[in-house]
Amino acid sequence: MKNKRIIIQEYEPKKIYKKYKSFIYRNTEFIYNGDNAEIKEIVKILNIKSKMKRLEYIFDESCKEIDQKFAGKNICDFKCNQCIVQRKNNSKEVNGCCRVCRFQGENGCKSSNLPCKLFFCPEIQKNYEIIKLKDLRLTKLLTKRQRLILKFDLFSSREEILMDLYIGIATIAAFRELYSLIKNSLFLIFKNKYNKKYNFKIKYLVIILTLALLAMFAVYHPIMPIIIIGVGILEDFFIKIIKIKNRGIYNEKFKEY
Repeated sequence: MKNKRIIIQEYEPKKIYKKYKSFIYRNTEFIYNGDNAEIKEIVKILNIKSKMKRLEYIFDESCKEIDQKFAGKNICDFKCNQCIVQRKNNSKEVNGCCRVCRFQGENGCKSSNLPCKLFFCPEIQKNYEIIKLKDLRLTKLLTKRQRLILKFDLFSSREEILMDLYIGIATIAAFRELYSLIKNSLFLIFKNKYNKKYNFKIKYLVIILTLALLAMFAVYHPIMPIIIIGVGILEDFFIKIIKIKNRGIYNEKFKEY
């Protein structure tokens, strides 16, 4: 089928996106000849026909927007792997808020998590003008449910969050987040090689919280913990499929050069 073309006339960017993001326009090329940078970017996003690729662009550009705002600033005031709060409390813990996350590494986060980037403790808020979800220019293009998911999808990988946004169902995202909490608990028990010595209190707090949540759901309905774990495993499976597919596309492109 031959692609149709629609020339965008200059008007409110969000309305453009809302009007033309439908699958009805999957074979439509959008053209904009004006000077409005925001509309140019909206048109660029509309011309990304894959829903997942479109979400990836919005997600990655939003992460870049936060990184650029705080570029060159050690806003958590890390010294010797301790943030300002840990030093003020004379804590023996390290790695700040990331101390309970399975994606912590020797050189920082091994993934890219937009909700984590949007978390600023009171100590940071006293010293910096922070950025909120509503301040990010491209997240305005997401649905209300997707923005809700972004507020709570902490300690998850980039791919897990993108899958939650793609599905766009808050209940499934909540189940997957509980499954992520289980994986974080297992990380604290067996795999935390960056913070072995001083994480006992927080380790057991996370483990007890995880078990309490699963028990609460089990009381509500005995099969609920199985559903929660099943949702998480299914998402993990689809994420692996997407990774393999993307790796194949990358390899094919690499062969061309």
